[in-house]
Amino acid sequence: MCKLKRSLYGLKQSPRQWNKWFDSFMLSHSFERSKYDSCVYIKHVNGSPIYLLLYVDDMLIAAKSKIEISKLKKLLSSEFDMEDLGSAKKILGMEISRDRKSGLLFLSQQNYFKKVLQRFNMQNAKAVSTPIAPHFKLSAAQCPSTDAETDYMSRGPYSSAVRSLMYAMV
Repeated sequence: MCKLKRSLYGLKQSPRQWNKWFDSFMLSHSFERSKYDSCVYIKHVNGSPIYLLLYVDDMLIAAKSKIEISKLKKLLSSEFDMEDLGSAKKILGMEISRDRKSGLLFLSQQNYFKKVLQRFNMQNAKAVSTPIAPHFKLSAAQCPSTDAETDYMSRGPYSSAVRSLMYAMV
């Protein structure tokens, strides 16, 4: 039996070890974890915040100062193997676009929803503002009661569709 002194890529505990390493590194450099999302790190420099958003091994850095962003990138690359992909155009399936003149930032999930609609063969479905009338009530009595109804319902990938929509919602 051997005891590993460091975690190896591909093992079950590897993601947890990577997260612990990253977290301790960020906290040791005066970043704080957000109370609301543990994947967001914040540091205030000269009264201006720097945000680092981490999702598995993808990150997004946002700050008013490009100099502070460069410093953070240099600091991170001194500890981790990383690749700078430049200005963010996409993260977690969301497209990012900017209007630098007016200082606006836009997030869009349009392509994600197009893929979801195609996966469930609904790309030609008629768009409505509310898919079900507000007065319509669902009840347990509407659940399938016969084997034929259950079989018919099981052919529809409902749980997968709901999961896809909930991912976009979160």
